[in-house]
Amino acid sequence: MGELAIRRNRGTPVPRYSPADRAEKAAETPKTAGSTGLTVSKTLQQLLSKVGLAESHTRESRRILQTGEAVLAEVQDSLSSLAELALKSAGEGEADREALQKELERLRDEIDRMITGAKGDGDSLFLDGNAGDTVETLLSALTGGDSARESLPFWLTSVLTQNGLSPEQILSALGLNGNASGPDLLAAIMNRPLDFDSTAGYLAALFLGSVIAGGSSSGTFSTESALDGLRQLMQKVSEGVSVDQAIYQLTNGTFTSLADFQNQFTTGTALGLEDFLAAILLTGDGDGLLDGSALLTLLGDSEGGAELDLMLELLSALPDSGGGKEMPDAVQTPENSGTAPAAEAAPSGGGASLLRLPEGFVLGRNLSGVSYDEAAGQLTVGGTGDVVIRGTGPQSILVTGSGTVTLQNAAIPHLMVDAPSARLFSVGENTLETLALRQGAVLTLDGTGLLRLGTLRGGETNTLHLTGGAVAVRGPSGGVPGALEIPVVLDGPVSLAAQAAQVRSSAGKPLSPYDILWKTLLPGWSAITSMTAAGREARMLLSNGTRPELARLWLSKEDPSHGSPIQAVIIRGKDASGRVKTRYAYLHWNRHARIFEEVEMYPNPFTVTGGEEGKDWVYEEGVQTLRILSDQVSAVSGGQGVDAEQRPFSGRMVLEDEIGSLELTLNGVVCRVSSGRAFDLGRRNRVTLLLRSGTGNAFSSGEGCAGITLGEGAVLRIDCPDARSGSRNPAGTLSACGAGGGAGIGRDCGGGRDRTSRISIQGGEVTACGTGGGAGVGAGKRGSMGEILILGGTVHSTGGSGGGAGIGGGLGAPAGDIRIRGGAVTALASGHAAAIGAGVQGNCGDIFITGTARILKAQGGDPGADIGACLFGSCGKVQISGGADIGRARLSERKGVALQMGEESVTLPQFRLSSKALGLDRLSIATREAAKAAQAAIEADRRWVAQIQEAYSALYNRLEQTSLLGVRRYINGMVRDPGDAGALLRDTRDSLSLPWAQALLTHGRSEGVDVRRLFR
Repeated sequence: MGELAIRRNRGTPVPRYSPADRAEKAAETPKTAGSTGLTVSKTLQQLLSKVGLAESHTRESRRILQTGEAVLAEVQDSLSSLAELALKSAGEGEADREALQKELERLRDEIDRMITGAKGDGDSLFLDGNAGDTVETLLSALTGGDSARESLPFWLTSVLTQNGLSPEQILSALGLNGNASGPDLLAAIMNRPLDFDSTAGYLAALFLGSVIAGGSSSGTFSTESALDGLRQLMQKVSEGVSVDQAIYQLTNGTFTSLADFQNQFTTGTALGLEDFLAAILLTGDGDGLLDGSALLTLLGDSEGGAELDLMLELLSALPDSGGGKEMPDAVQTPENSGTAPAAEAAPSGGGASLLRLPEGFVLGRNLSGVSYDEAAGQLTVGGTGDVVIRGTGPQSILVTGSGTVTLQNAAIPHLMVDAPSARLFSVGENTLETLALRQGAVLTLDGTGLLRLGTLRGGETNTLHLTGGAVAVRGPSGGVPGALEIPVVLDGPVSLAAQAAQVRSSAGKPLSPYDILWKTLLPGWSAITSMTAAGREARMLLSNGTRPELARLWLSKEDPSHGSPIQAVIIRGKDASGRVKTRYAYLHWNRHARIFEEVEMYPNPFTVTGGEEGKDWVYEEGVQTLRILSDQVSAVSGGQGVDAEQRPFSGRMVLEDEIGSLELTLNGVVCRVSSGRAFDLGRRNRVTLLLRSGTGNAFSSGEGCAGITLGEGAVLRIDCPDARSGSRNPAGTLSACGAGGGAGIGRDCGGGRDRTSRISIQGGEVTACGTGGGAGVGAGKRGSMGEILILGGTVHSTGGSGGGAGIGGGLGAPAGDIRIRGGAVTALASGHAAAIGAGVQGNCGDIFITGTARILKAQGGDPGADIGACLFGSCGKVQISGGADIGRARLSERKGVALQMGEESVTLPQFRLSSKALGLDRLSIATREAAKAAQAAIEADRRWVAQIQEAYSALYNRLEQTSLLGVRRYINGMVRDPGDAGALLRDTRDSLSLPWAQALLTHGRSEGVDVRRLFR
């Protein structure tokens, strides 16, 4: 009881934000009519409305849980007293066992009285009977699902609540002033760990947003566009796209992943970074940099507050507002040693140094091995430190060290290598008129850009290792590459445009060339950004120019003992508009012609009726995908094929988003894929699938996907008009199976919380199988589904084990109304879900079964209902009318008490708890033998009640985690001054995180059960 008292009476911290603070701020900073405060006020009004509703729901849910917890605590106390009575009766000696028995009966009656009086929302919290296997299912439902949103790094989320920083403040934090240059800025941010350095993380987030918004390609930068880019990233992540994939897509391949972005930023090699920093910090374009809170700016820019939920979730996940993570000493204290006399230490915490050249500079963390002979125009790079060289300053470079020398958009007349192990890394487009290797020198070339070589000098004692990027040796004319006389070793999918006789793999195997005149082979492309060969990827940049670029890949030819394998080459680039494009090439060595030839590896397995290829539909060989682009396509058949090596493969089908209304006949389509979606209906399409009489159609998807996937706003109708009632034609069949939480027909696992998608089945024989908590027909695990309508045909639907309904909701996934007006339906579920209706913690709307509908079999998961609610999910009303036949199906409109947690509804089960359920009505301690048996029974009862307490603790923690109760305390009106936004949001963040932390302390342990393990 002590824990409960603490929980009920704990206080909420007094906010720093107050009307008085606002008044003082207003006196200091006059407002203008066009200030962004108006946008902030509108956003906060929207927030206030949401918070008010959530607060009301949360308060009532908390009251219900506290009531149940108090009763459970009293029951445990009473069971402890019963255990003491049994111990006395079972002991040696003469005890008054008659008196002990009377006390037992009194305590038993008291337990029944307490349990009977426990009410929540008008319903009893506990029921009579026995259901001892339900607690673990509840805990699994609460903690077993993967989050729909991937966690973002600290440096990226922290910018959301950081107060506005002026350019002067940022420059000061970097140890610079307004007289700094672009190279100074690069030197100042180099090697700073983003998670521990708030200034570097702040700039990194803005730069990433700017690249997403297109600023790096256009050369125009603004904080507003940077924030819009961040908003696009947040939206992608909220839709379930991984952070790496979202960055790759939104930056058009400029950064392949989050780690790639961080590496390019902290090494100062990201294209456009210097221009970005100079634009926002040195030119005045950054005045008013993030005036107020970035989070509020993002909210204000979102239409109708559509992203409030995402921002609130990110906000609640942020750590304490005490200045971010503690910076390590190496970052806090500038390095004052280790720089060469010719180099100036950059006045920054990053420890980078800068050496200025006549028309460029050298950056590095340690330039002790770097010197510049101005008279001779020669730059010497020695030692083990990594350096970055930009510009055209030195006439020559001598590399004697083992550190990596990064060339970034540099043009160098002469570069000499005199080291047994030297490394050059190319970023952007670099030119070396002469590259010379001295006796015994070995050079490794890597990078993400194009390195142009005029002449390469060396001999048999030298070796050129190529591990990434693109290298082109200038030839005489006509795009013919120049010659290489030294041995070359390729370790990766490198483009080497050169005539070379001694090219071998890292394993010593001779390689042969395959040429790609990419602007001819890939029409409409403006650049190649990366290539993948033999399963390995290398980034490169072959950019737009005046003549076709020759990309020469050196590939392994045939092995006489194993034949001639087909090699897959994936080329990624950009079209004329800068959008990402991908090209798959499959190459086979022609032994007679002694060249690589492109072959069709995965021939189109589909037959398409209607429309024009290339305009209304395309087949993408690399991903074996038939992509339907317009409503002109009328029918499809096929789907199974044999590749060029005579191995079977399966294609997949995708409808472009927002085609509109499309009627598509399936004439024997089979798509069974091991990954991804077998049939993606796209978003906001109205699709009618017509099953050709007598044909079989089957779709089976990969992990996390529905067999037939409906995107946001998609509407699906399935029919078989050839087999209407009275027709002798056999019905066409359609089967669809999801995987890893996907529905059979419906939404993917985590497929969005909107309920705008709808399904209608009017004819044919339809079989749907969900898996891992996905419904057969309806919602995928942690997703949602709108209305489900069955008007005819034969439907067999099975929900996935773990909580998916046969027809309706999935595990933690709600569904809309279910209307069955005709047809013959068989629905099965397991894991406590309903056969037709709610999934585990996946409520559904009303259920209407009317007309000529026949429920051949409806079997819910024990103890879930056959039709309606289940133990962990509720539904609206259930109505059977109009002569509909439901057979022996059991009906139930509600199981448990609904708890509203933020925007989602969770059902609190009515656990079986009474003196009868505990076996106390048969308990006797009237004899020593009976008392000993009673001891074991009471201990089992105590464990059962402890399990229920554990479930209540899990629900309470879930409630605290999603609670927004504290937010309203700090928003008691419209906040028009963006200057107050930072304090407001810090208080808001604290109010969200503190109850969660307190809940963990309060519920840390219950009867020896560590509840915190449930949320690790």
